Amino acid sequence: MEQNPNPQSDAPFITFRHPVLADGLALYELVKACPPLDLNSSYLYFLQASHFSETCLIAEQNDEIVGFVSGYRRPDAEQDLFIWQVAVAPEARGQGLGKQLVSQLIAAQIKAGHPLSAVSCTISSSNLASQGLFKSLAEQHRLLIERRTFIKTEQFGAQAHEAEDSYTLSAANHQLLNEFLTF
Repeated sequence: MEQNPNPQSDAPFITFRHPVLADGLALYELVKACPPLDLNSSYLYFLQASHFSETCLIAEQNDEIVGFVSGYRRPDAEQDLFIWQVAVAPEARGQGLGKQLVSQLIAAQIKAGHPLSAVSCTISSSNLASQGLFKSLAEQHRLLIERRTFIKTEQFGAQAHEAEDSYTLSAANHQLLNEFLTF
């Protein structure tokens, strides 16, 4: 996996890799330290680190996990990479690490030969950091960004969960992202 994308900078050295089963608990603890992200059971993070490791990445600095992106290729639209969560440790924020994680994951999918026509996610209206990350990716790669209502607040019932909007990044001419994105 690629190393620090800008080794000439003064930014701390960061490596990116796919997770392994042994990372599960550390991923759970990282997400726990990253509100407003929804914390799932620790078991889910073990599954992501094993069953879905090909569509997840970890960022490490000084042998510590400081970032994690989880995703999957949608079963109903296999050319759509769905980004589930992006978590960046408080001490590593403000350096663009979330965007680097998503970009590195897209690049890994393309390099592995998986055709991608879209990258999508859901984001609540109060999560301005995630909205900014996806808008920045769209601008950087000249992608269209489509936002639609996905899950309404009332659909969550008594959970008092904020509504989630669907964000989809795609090429203007329905071109595969593999054909023009370079990393």
